[in-house]
Amino acid sequence: MKKYICISLMLLGVFSLRAQNKYTAKADKLFDDLKYVAAIDAYLEVIKDGNGDDYVNSRLADTYYNVFNTKKAEEYLAKVVGNSKNAEDYFKYAQMLKANGKYDAAKTWMDKFSEKKPNDVRAIAHIKSPNVVADLLADSSEFKITAIEGFNSEFSEFGLLVFKGQVYYTSARSGKGRNYGWTKEPYLDIYVSDYDATTGELTNETVLGSEINTKFNEGTVSFSPDGKTIYFSGESVNRSASLFGKKFKKDKGGKSTINIYSATKVGDKWGNVKTLPFNNETSNASGPAVSADAKRLYFSSDMEGTMGKADLWYVTINEDGTYGLPVNLGKTINTEGSEMFPYISSKNVLYFASNGHPGLGMLDIFASEINGDNFESVKNIGAPINSGNDDFSYTIDEDSQKGFFASNREGGSGSDDIYAFEQIVSICDLDVSVQILDAKTNAILPYTEVVIYDENRTKVADKVSDEGGFVHFKYECNRVLKVEANREMYAINSVEIATTNVGDVNKILALSPIIVENKVVLNPIFFELDKHNITAQGASELDKLVEVMHTYPHMIIQATSHTDSRGKDVYNMALSDRRAKATAQYVISKGIDASRISGQGKGETELINKCSNGVKCTEEEHQANRRSEFIITNLEEAFNKH
Repeated sequence: MKKYICISLMLLGVFSLRAQNKYTAKADKLFDDLKYVAAIDAYLEVIKDGNGDDYVNSRLADTYYNVFNTKKAEEYLAKVVGNSKNAEDYFKYAQMLKANGKYDAAKTWMDKFSEKKPNDVRAIAHIKSPNVVADLLADSSEFKITAIEGFNSEFSEFGLLVFKGQVYYTSARSGKGRNYGWTKEPYLDIYVSDYDATTGELTNETVLGSEINTKFNEGTVSFSPDGKTIYFSGESVNRSASLFGKKFKKDKGGKSTINIYSATKVGDKWGNVKTLPFNNETSNASGPAVSADAKRLYFSSDMEGTMGKADLWYVTINEDGTYGLPVNLGKTINTEGSEMFPYISSKNVLYFASNGHPGLGMLDIFASEINGDNFESVKNIGAPINSGNDDFSYTIDEDSQKGFFASNREGGSGSDDIYAFEQIVSICDLDVSVQILDAKTNAILPYTEVVIYDENRTKVADKVSDEGGFVHFKYECNRVLKVEANREMYAINSVEIATTNVGDVNKILALSPIIVENKVVLNPIFFELDKHNITAQGASELDKLVEVMHTYPHMIIQATSHTDSRGKDVYNMALSDRRAKATAQYVISKGIDASRISGQGKGETELINKCSNGVKCTEEEHQANRRSEFIITNLEEAFNKH
């Protein structure tokens, strides 16, 4: 049901705004009814009759895309993109090119897409990492992948989950009943087999009973830790009716939606099937995944508020069995593309499939560490798990480093196959600890905001120091990162860390108090040569002064500007005075009353070292004299906040 339940959330309607006509009415009806195999034949007949155009080519591209024939989708998209101004056409064409191994051409079309939609999350990610494919392919030695012998059929299998000595998975392997119009495969059911974790052998396969499976599609499952509740995806069927009386609940367009259901264990059987409260008739929800602490249920949906075609969401599972309101996982995880198949590992890592984050082709598998309500930067887990085709429904036992995923890559038995994997080279992660201290007193600074950046200045994570002033995190070996700390009444500071592949990392990051004795201490404020205009760097520092003055509304500041001894005394005095007054004026422009700040130039009259006229000094010594100072003139009253 991967594509029949989940990808239905994302693939439709890309070309629907183009002009239909009388020649395409039959094919369009099949397309709108999700009968894509039949729609392909109908659109090809339109072309055969001499009535093909961009609309027909785009519809064929969509139908081939929806049945996962990437070569044909590329062929018909190539006929469309030359005349198209639709950025989504460019993106989809790039995806098909990548899926078919044409990486250079794919990059060209991603460049075009990024020019067309520069604020799109997918474009931003491409601009930051335009050569991501080479990096992902370079990871190919870390995993050993095997198809499960004798397990996969000619039909679709995916969504394998190990739970309490058994495995649960979704398959169309029954070969019975009606075929689903989307793919002409049988409808999907949920199966269970006994599982020997040592040998990997699967035995005693059975299909779950009619309490769960209907004559329509059912799919991926998740369990409460105690095993008493199962969550599963399924079409919008009236499950309270008898088996043969179960009917679709249709939306206004006459189609069913995909819902998430729960059932509870009654003896050896499942019963009390309920539709979850966030399901509705106008949106889809699929791919349930219970968190390790059983406090959240994650899922994929196109409900109102979704950024792209399908986003990841969660609801809180309350102690009384009720559910909170759906919460979108946000821009770190979700894109304008589609995110689906969430899985939460025992170590609180979110794994999911996406076609919006930079990858190797169609759906790739990604990971993000969950940190409270925050999600760390998304990482593509690379080849050979990911390929140019669809790779999804990833699960892992992090103790044994073994797991399963599904893919429709070449060489499989059917449309989607389940593969086992073992991580044979551990991903090199180091434990990094940074302690935040007061630079003047060495006092511990707890609850300090910390941001971690990678070598490209891309934010990796937000942290807050603990009671001991520490932030702890894992980071890849042989990388460079920057840890920046920001605390009220302290100057922002950072430390650069170069990880190796040996030993954990421990660093001290000291923050200097902004107020020292009778001065507000900022980083140096730089001016252009012989000018007094406030630069962007200077504005950033002065904003800290503004924040302090807002915090202490009675504080009065005299801003003084100093020069070095080079140049004429009169000129230096005039220049420093202009700079001091420009500094004061900037602070006033930020909402500070003019009576609370003044500016005065000091020229070279208050040098802090020996570098007076005619004395030979280094550039660093002269630089020390070129400074701005912010003197608190009413020290006794300044720190009264009321």
